[in-house]
Amino acid sequence: MDKLRALHYFLKVVETSNFTQAAKAFGVPVSSMSRRIKDLETMLGVELFQRSTRVVRLTEQGLLYYDEVKGAVATLSHADELVSLHTKIPSGTLRITATPGYGEACLTPVLAKFRQQYPDITLDIHLTDQVTDLTRDQIDIAIREGGEPEGRVVSRKLSGNKFLLVASPKYLDTHGVPQNLAQLSSHRVLYYRGPNAVLFWQVNINGEWLQLQNKANMISNHGAGILKAVVGSEGIALLPEWGLKEELSTKQLQVINLSDAQVMINTEQDAGIYLLYVRPKYQLQKVKVAVDFLIKELRVD
Repeated sequence: MDKLRALHYFLKVVETSNFTQAAKAFGVPVSSMSRRIKDLETMLGVELFQRSTRVVRLTEQGLLYYDEVKGAVATLSHADELVSLHTKIPSGTLRITATPGYGEACLTPVLAKFRQQYPDITLDIHLTDQVTDLTRDQIDIAIREGGEPEGRVVSRKLSGNKFLLVASPKYLDTHGVPQNLAQLSSHRVLYYRGPNAVLFWQVNINGEWLQLQNKANMISNHGAGILKAVVGSEGIALLPEWGLKEELSTKQLQVINLSDAQVMINTEQDAGIYLLYVRPKYQLQKVKVAVDFLIKELRVD
């Protein structure tokens, strides 16, 4: 049995939760993939999956096995790719993950230019709020919001992550422009839902952080949907400045400045947008050219 191939098949089935999709990804018959994974289960003496007609789920033993082998397989794949760099033309699959809002507003638009410059690189883009472990997962580059990351990853700051309180001119003409926190409390707002909870607004009053209690007109984990709603005069939103360039320049939205406080999305004072990668992967041509390109295109001084 080709154990390494079986492990690759195993990981793909876990990612897709579907034997048919996993088989298509490798261009092999479903029967061949199923047989190799069955051989792997026989060798291990355990069942890795609970199979049904609708979905494939990991067993407890399968979950333990997945957690242990995914990092090892990623390391082997990286080593194979590193020593096989016999061409000066960057190629291969480049896996990038980014937060959905920044990915849609800033990352995706520049990738068309990247594809033109490096046509032999296949981009695999995953937009998610979930935190990725770059030392274990098969991700080459991650773009994340928040404070400067710590640990073994290299972090390059692309921009700040300032949030602005905004509403449409039509909404403000109808409901009035809030001048302070007291007036803001009477307005309906649009909240973003993060991966773990709704991101209620914060203010710092005399050194103490307080959470505002505005009535929500809308709660969503889709930043573009919130932007569309606030442009449509459905309420006031707190949105990142990097995602509002067009709406502010065309006066579809107006910035609201309160006299007694600055409304924030969280309590992190040094929040920013960071490009992350692990140092060994920068030796791969596809990663190096991508890191250099994205920093050039996305960094805001």
